[in-house]
Amino acid sequence: MKIKVAIADDHKLFIDGIKSILSTEIDVDIIMEAGNGLELIKAIENGPLPTIIVTDIRMPVMDGIAATKELTKKYPDIPILALTMYDQGADVVEMLEAGAKGYVTKEADKQELLLALKRLVAGEKYFSKTIPEDFCKWASCAPEENEIILTRREKEILALIAKGRTTLQIAHELKLSKFTIDTHRKNIHKKLKIKSNTGLVNYALKNLNLNY
Repeated sequence: MKIKVAIADDHKLFIDGIKSILSTEIDVDIIMEAGNGLELIKAIENGPLPTIIVTDIRMPVMDGIAATKELTKKYPDIPILALTMYDQGADVVEMLEAGAKGYVTKEADKQELLLALKRLVAGEKYFSKTIPEDFCKWASCAPEENEIILTRREKEILALIAKGRTTLQIAHELKLSKFTIDTHRKNIHKKLKIKSNTGLVNYALKNLNLNY
């Protein structure tokens, strides 16, 4: 079976490089490409469905985390692979929570990328060897009862909310889309079980080390 790949990265040269690397593989074909998460979603909605989705994390307009959340809801049977230069535990956690099934850094060679693609298509998971060994403490292990785990990005946004920033101001400051910030805010409200912004501010003041 041919592996049909949809890829999103805001660096066209990188996408071209991946296409060149995979061009010799008769069982792999990149059928669509996008420069950000929103373009990726629209391309998949309007085109033939891919076998697998490959996305970077940091992209303008809509990042890979927000796109992964949306795509996982709409197309739960299509595995998503994070292909990024970031290998910190918090980034891994955010992508896994969003629904990604694999995580590979851009330091990977052709063989590792192919292995990751094939593992995910087969219904398995794959994580780059460069990812910290203890990342599963954050991503795979169940938290203790009543323990609340916010991702690095969620803490960052919560801190800005506590400082009085609006959604648009946060989006501008973090160079993310309003849609992405709204998605994170909803997740924060859900995790903390707090409905009001005042409640979020009070939680942040008590639990985050804020510097004004």
